[in-house]
Amino acid sequence: MQIQVASRQTLLSRWTYRYALTLLVGLLAIGAASALWIRQDTVHERKQALKRFAVAAAEHVSGADGAVRIPEDLYEWIDGTQREYRLPGQFALAVYKADGTLAFYKAGPAKAGAGTPPAPAAPKRADRLQAYRQGDAYMLIVPVGRGGGADGSLLLSYSYAELARVEQNYALMIALLLSAGLLGWTIIFLLSRHLRKPIYRLRDALRQMEAGDYRIDVPADIKEKELHELLVSFGAMAARLGRLEELRTELLAGVTHELKTPVASIRGLVSAVRDEVVTGEEAAEFLDISLAQTRKLEVMVADLLEFNAFASGSIVIRSEPIDLGKLLAEVVYQWGLPDWNGGLDLTTALPDAPAMIDGDAGRIQQIVVNLLNNAGQAMGGSGSIKLSIVPQQAERMYEVVVEDDGPGIPEEEQERIFERYYRGSGKKLSVGGLGLGLTYCRMLAVAMGGSLALLRSSPQGTAFRLLLPMKS
Repeated sequence: MQIQVASRQTLLSRWTYRYALTLLVGLLAIGAASALWIRQDTVHERKQALKRFAVAAAEHVSGADGAVRIPEDLYEWIDGTQREYRLPGQFALAVYKADGTLAFYKAGPAKAGAGTPPAPAAPKRADRLQAYRQGDAYMLIVPVGRGGGADGSLLLSYSYAELARVEQNYALMIALLLSAGLLGWTIIFLLSRHLRKPIYRLRDALRQMEAGDYRIDVPADIKEKELHELLVSFGAMAARLGRLEELRTELLAGVTHELKTPVASIRGLVSAVRDEVVTGEEAAEFLDISLAQTRKLEVMVADLLEFNAFASGSIVIRSEPIDLGKLLAEVVYQWGLPDWNGGLDLTTALPDAPAMIDGDAGRIQQIVVNLLNNAGQAMGGSGSIKLSIVPQQAERMYEVVVEDDGPGIPEEEQERIFERYYRGSGKKLSVGGLGLGLTYCRMLAVAMGGSLALLRSSPQGTAFRLLLPMKS
């Protein structure tokens, strides 16, 4: 079955196309609304101008006695006043006397091949201005006379097409909308081109990481804060991934070495017993050594499985009232029982009063035993270790300090001792393990609301501090 790959557009083409389409639809809507508004406004203004013109014309043809009088310059007056009121096109104007006789008639525009249109019939007597629509024409009837009388009437007919004729306004509006659209498209085009550059750099960096090179250079010429922060964060992530890749390589090599050594030892010892190279007590000793190597393998595998389970959130931390002083006294007693701790001088400084906390007794024991084991390994099985509890009332914490008088941790390694799978140069050669002990202990401490940190380390000794919250 052939897999179809979706075709994708570039950022520049996609966003300029989408913006141009959106802009076109928006401008068309704005243009239509503007055209309708301009038309309505133009029609309203011209209707008002026609009314004022009709009233002025009625006064012009009214004599001193109120009767209809047609001045000789009426045509010139109509032309001049029409320009004054800005009325485009031609219109029909008729003046009637009181008895309905036509006194003056100015014909409107003639239709093609129809000749001059005849004068309309005299309207009914009216004592006020009347406006109405008749077919394609806008009609106005104005009474002619003075003192409120109606000695005649003036009829004005104007084409509705002329009322709404605004070609010049439409042309200006279309030009402005097109200019705005072109300007907006140019801005989004340039903006997309500018934004595309750091994205291309990010793409190239990803390809570089895909090829296995995690050395990413963050460009310094990015002026946008958000883009610069994105690239800086990406550079930090790349450096972190590079470090994790190094740790993975070291872990693989370390696990391979740590597992290969006891497996090879067990194989050789068991083979010697099977082939009866050794017999009697010596064979039993070989089997004891094989069992010890097996237990070592079990511990390493258990550490790895437990760490992964905790990191994935599969292990639950209990919270129950605990007397920290009694718990640590019991842990110290049990830890000092085996023979291999016989050369160590372990002292404690525990409070007489109950030191109550909310925590997981089993997890606290794991942390303290790990710190004691590390101290014993660092001193080669001989030296002094001190465990003390100091209440920190201001922080509502109990401070558990495990300190030794060993050679200390090299300064260049102190910042990395809590990294997963990290093992110092001394431990790699003398002590087995996967480098998860301190990492796991810190995770447990944080899960119980506390912390684990290196308090100090020098050639005179090392001290670790475990903080656990007091019972609320």
